Amino acid sequence: MTRAELVTVITLALLVAVLLGWILRWAFGSIRRVRGGGVETVEEMAARLNAAEEAQATLAAQLAATDQSLRSQLRGKEAELEAAMDGLRQARQHSAEWQAAYEALKEGEAR
Repeated sequence: MTRAELVTVITLALLVAVLLGWILRWAFGSIRRVRGGGVETVEEMAARLNAAEEAQATLAAQLAATDQSLRSQLRGKEAELEAAMDGLRQARQHSAEWQAAYEALKEGEAR
């Protein structure tokens, strides 16, 4: 092998090494950017998940408060209804007594 051939082989080997390094750097840079974007996406998804969980907890607390309020209102309305039904029952009973007394008085006068 002559000196010129040796210089040519070494030059080609260095050129191939530089090209291979350049291609590998580009490939690894692309992989890092994808991974870095994926990490940001995962962090963003985690933040959105935390926000959704907080909103769910807030809504659950509001739902519990609304449920308790509606249940207490229902108990109050049921108590009012029971009192009204008792009053109506007593009024009907009183009316029946008055009607019976009237009928008895009417029969007594008819004799």
